[in-house]
Order: sequence, then structure tokens, then C-alpha cells
Amino acid sequence: MSKDDKDKVAFLYPGQGSQHVGMGLDLYNAFHEAKRLFDLANDLLGFSLKSLCLEGPEEKLNQDVNAQMAVYTVSCIVTDILRNRGVMPDITSGYSSGFYGAAYGAGCFDFVQGLEIVRRAGEILLDEGKKTKGGMAVIFGLSLDEVEEICKRAGDVWVAIRNTPRQTVISGEISAVERAMETARRENALDAYPIAVATAYHSRLVQGSEARLLQGFKDDRLHDPLVPVVSYLSLDYLIDKARLKDTMAAQLSRPVLWVDLIRKIGCDTRVMIEVGPGAVISRTVMWIDRAIEIINTDKQRGLIKAMERCRR
Repeated sequence: MSKDDKDKVAFLYPGQGSQHVGMGLDLYNAFHEAKRLFDLANDLLGFSLKSLCLEGPEEKLNQDVNAQMAVYTVSCIVTDILRNRGVMPDITSGYSSGFYGAAYGAGCFDFVQGLEIVRRAGEILLDEGKKTKGGMAVIFGLSLDEVEEICKRAGDVWVAIRNTPRQTVISGEISAVERAMETARRENALDAYPIAVATAYHSRLVQGSEARLLQGFKDDRLHDPLVPVVSYLSLDYLIDKARLKDTMAAQLSRPVLWVDLIRKIGCDTRVMIEVGPGAVISRTVMWIDRAIEIINTDKQRGLIKAMERCRR
């Protein structure tokens, strides 16, 4: 790794599951960027996303599409705060629906267009998911090969996300997911439990979402990335808008190769910033490679640390 590589910064964006009531509150009280983007979101959506993020109720915030839009919005707020103060990424990527935040961070579209894409993709996935009763679950303590073998035996369930070397998310038909969890527990998994989601994301059950998302894309509002955006599916560094668009669609029903992605980005930079709410990404990065410096921005003190560490 060269000296220049050590100075590079990766922005990593969280997805659904990082939302929590009160997220963005200290940002709203301290930074004009938060007020601006919350106002834009409220105008587009016709309801107060700001109130949902800051005050809840938790049950409504946790609804799939609401959670995805809320995490995207807070992540974009953090992006604007950082870059307006001289902290810019050399690489971006995102965890599941966090990929839209990564595209925003790379300058591929404006905030409103990105929010429209997040909402439309989320609604398409839910609609596709209605065709089959699907679900997701986490399996702790088994290797990827062991989980893949369990899924084959259970039928109609697949590896959806590889969070860490020993933590895997599976997705598929509810009955198959339940069989896979039971088998995992019998075969010495540390734990296996369902995730509270409305459909089987990142599985063949929502494969029809890819073509549907591509149908409504407005190419004239999409721009080539200013910095490479790394796909969590192909692990390619995307540098043109055509491939970015196709990748955003393809990723909807394909697995999130998160462990491989972090290891690949780690070859180019040892400094990463989790841009948005929660600490899911920070925890996974520490389990994947403890030599990587990961800065969490869920609270204002993390933002300040990122500015001090990475300002140019």
C-alpha cells in the first residue's frame, strides 16, 4: 500500500436496520444542512419525515420504506455537513439500500432524485414480495460454506448478506427460512433468529424488481460518479452512470458481499467513515479487519472527529 492509499478516505453508507428514533436530532439543532434536506424530504413526501426521524413513533419509522428513506436522508445530511467542511470521499459504497446514499455521496444525483429512487425501489420490492410469503434471518457462528449448505438442504432460501466472516443473513420463503434456522441451531450455530422485514430482500423471490426499477429511470438526471462507487454485488468500481444504473437495479435481488467489499476497499484505504445513523457498519468493519480505522458519525462528536481526521 502506498502513502497515497493511506490518505484516501472511503464513505460507507448504512441501510435499513440503522434507523432509530431521535436520529439526526443533534444535527438538526446544529447544522443548516439538516434543516434544508429535511424540508426537501417533507415537501416531496407530503408528510414530515423530520418528525418521524426525530420523534417517531418507532413502529412507523421501522416500516421498510420509511426506514429506507429516513436512513438515506440522514446519511445525505451527514454527507453535506462533511463535504461543506472539506471532508471528501475518494471511494463510496453502501450496505444494501445504503447504496443510494453512496451514489449521492459520489455526486450521481441530487438529494430529491435519490429520495425518489429510494421510495420507488422500496415500493417495487414490497410489491414483488407479495407474490410469495418471504422473510429473512441472521445466523451467527457458522462459516459461509456451512450456511450455504444448510440453505441448499432447506430449499428456497439463500445467502442474502455476508455481514462478517461468522455472521450471515439468509432470505427466502418463510418455511424454508425457519427450516434453515432450526438446522443451524442443531449444527452448533451460536444463534439464529428472524429479522423484522416485510419481504425476502436480496433473494430470487424479488427478482422481478430489477426490470421494474429500470423502466422508470430518468437518465438525464443521473451523472457519472465523481469518485468510484463500489458495488456490493460485483465488487466493481463503477465510474459511469450507465453501469451505475444497471447495478442499482441488479443489486435489489442479489446478495450483499459485504465482507469481500470491505476487504477490497481496504486494499485502497485504511480510513473509512460510516456516513449516517447507527453503528452497524462500524461493528461489521471491526469484525472483518481490525486494522481499518472506522469513524462513526451517528452523533455530532463523530462528525467532529471525521472533520479533524480527514479534512483537506
